[in-house]
Parts: sequence; structure tokens; C-alpha cells
Amino acid sequence: MKAEEIEQHASRWLAARDARKPSVEEDTAFHYWLDADIRHRVAFLRLEAAWKRGDKLRAVRPLDRGVDADLLRGHRSRLPLAMAASVVLALLIAGGWFAHEKLGWRQFETRVGEFSRIVLDDGSVIDLNTDSQVRVRLAAAKRDIRLLRGEGRFQVAHDLARPFVVKAADTDVRAVGTAFSVRLRESAQIDVLVSEGTVAIATTRVAHAPPLNAGDAAVLLPDRMSVSRVEPTSLERRFAWTTGKLQFRGDSLGEAVAEFNRYNRRHLRLADPALAQLRVGGTFSATDPESFAAALSSAFGLRADAADPGSIVLRPP
Repeated sequence: MKAEEIEQHASRWLAARDARKPSVEEDTAFHYWLDADIRHRVAFLRLEAAWKRGDKLRAVRPLDRGVDADLLRGHRSRLPLAMAASVVLALLIAGGWFAHEKLGWRQFETRVGEFSRIVLDDGSVIDLNTDSQVRVRLAAAKRDIRLLRGEGRFQVAHDLARPFVVKAADTDVRAVGTAFSVRLRESAQIDVLVSEGTVAIATTRVAHAPPLNAGDAAVLLPDRMSVSRVEPTSLERRFAWTTGKLQFRGDSLGEAVAEFNRYNRRHLRLADPALAQLRVGGTFSATDPESFAAALSSAFGLRADAADPGSIVLRPP
């Protein structure tokens, strides 16, 4: 999450807690957010300190805790921007932001190169891949998961009374007790891979989506869906990321480079496009492009130019 987004969340929490005494549920949600990332705590404490210095503004605030727009304009030049934003956002609390928390949603995310394993209260497990974000709500009738970015593998605890539904863009992947992954690509493509059980897909992209069984892989494009079979050894390879590894078995170097670049801010680049057709194999740490480049140098004689701290350029022998 970007610093600006963290600052915005922190200002919302500050305004909410200042506006009224939080409920037990709100207080639990706040401390969960606070403990999720050290940057959350730092941002909140910084804004709280600025807020406490704003005694004059709070002294002229009406007893009903409303904020006069003209008054805000008069003080804006003297107040830190984030502090002023927290006052304005206090007016929005009843309008829906806290409704999100009250409904039981929890948010999890990873940055580039990070992996996370989340054990839910029902016993289900979410493995969250690099640069990914999900929201989770376990309700009495349904277990809702919103994949907002990236990729997750879902090992679902069996519960016939509460279907487990992963929503990615305009597509719902529904299961009861199974294991599968969903990836939301920037191109709007959605990948679904089932390793155990059966899942049902509901989407606006096709009229009738067939159910997927263990070993099925589906690719959903904006106007069509295709399903293929994946052998057990290939399933293991495609889930290697859950242990922080990348496995290649005859993949093109172009594909391998693109996959490595998902997990690292220091990107691999090919000086000659013809290199993309080389076929590579092996198991590598997803966050160690330097070792991968060294292996390519050994196997193919490629030269790895690491002069630029932001990239590793692979050149022909």
C-alpha cells in the first residue's frame, strides 16, 4: 500500500475515534489494522500528535461535532493537510466507511516480493502471492472473498452451509470444500486453477461456464473462456510460488523473465529479443533474480550486466 493510502486510512481512523467512542467491533478492527503493518502505527501516531495540537479548532467545533465548511477554509492554511482531511472525513463516517468495517470485512495484502499465508477463523487458508490484495468476510450464510489484485490460492474448509465465494472483477468462483487458485491479471484476464474438489464459475463473460474439477485450468478473457487439463507434476510446478519458488520445465526465457519480474523490483531485461526463445528449466528462489542470471550465464554463456541497480540486462555470449 502506498504511503498516501496509509495516511488516508490513518486519518479516517483518527476522525472516527475522535467523533465518538468506538464500539467493541470498531475498536477490534482498528487495532487489527494498527498491528498489520508498522507503517500504519507510525502514520496514526503522527496524525494523532498533530490532532492533539489542534485544540483551538476543536474548541470552536459545535457540540453536535459537525464542522462548518467556512471555518475549515479559514484554518486550512495553518493546519497540516492530513489533519484537515481527518476533520472532513469525520463527516463521512455515518455514510459508509465504517459500514464496511461493521460488516466484518478484513483486508490483507502483499507488496512486490512478499508472500503471506492467512488462516481464517473457519480453518480455511489463503496463500497470497506477490503484489496481491484480498478482502475477506465470513458471514453466517456465505464466506466472501474479494480478490482486488494479484493472485491467491484458497484451501477451503468444508462447510456445506456456507459456500466459499471468491470474486475477481466480474467473475465468482464458488466452492464448498476444495483447493484452487485465482489470478487477476492487469489485462483483465482471470486464471483459475483447481487442485482439489470442484468449483463453479459464474461470470458475465460467457453464457454457461462449466464446473471445474481437480486438474482443470480455466482462462477467462473478456469475451470467452477456455479450459485445459493440467498434469499433477505441472500442478506442483504452478503452485511452487506458495513456497517462494519458481519452477520452469522447458519454458521460454521470455516467459521466465516475465515471471521473475512479477516478484522483484529489480527487473531482468533481454538485450536481444531472440534470447526470449531459449528454453529454460530448474527451480529458483522467486526473489533472487541474480542467481537466475548466474545460472543462465553458466548454461548458455549469457552475459549478465548488473551495472544498473534497477535491472539486470542479459546479453548474448
